[in-house]
Amino acid sequence: MEIINATALISINETLFAQLISFLIFLFILNRVMIQPLLQTMEQRKDHFAIVKEDIEKAHTDLDSITKDLDEQRKSVLKEADSVVKTLEAEADKSASEVMDAARSQITALRQETEQKVEAQIKAAREQLTGEVDAITTIIMEKVLHRSLQS
Repeated sequence: MEIINATALISINETLFAQLISFLIFLFILNRVMIQPLLQTMEQRKDHFAIVKEDIEKAHTDLDSITKDLDEQRKSVLKEADSVVKTLEAEADKSASEVMDAARSQITALRQETEQKVEAQIKAAREQLTGEVDAITTIIMEKVLHRSLQS
């Protein structure tokens, strides 16, 4: 081969082909060692992110269904609690009216008993006073008339 002695930026000779073959071997090795594993890793990450995204969507769906179920349970519990409260209020009203009726009947009985005791005491006092009034009346009349009365 003949050496071309020229001052150029690119010279085409046998070293260009050697460099081209060397570059292609370098690209092949680079592809096998670095690019394909990197692409595989990127594909695995993409698949993993897709799986995680599906799991997140499934979790959101599950959360929505659980929230809906909890809301329904809460509503049913509130309805049940409301009915229990109404039942207890009705029972309390009934018990209160029974207690009030019993208290009224006891008050009436105590009033009648007290009135009877008072009437008995008044009757006893009148009987006692009747005898004393007669004696005092006689004494007063004797003193006013200045003479003794015989009964």
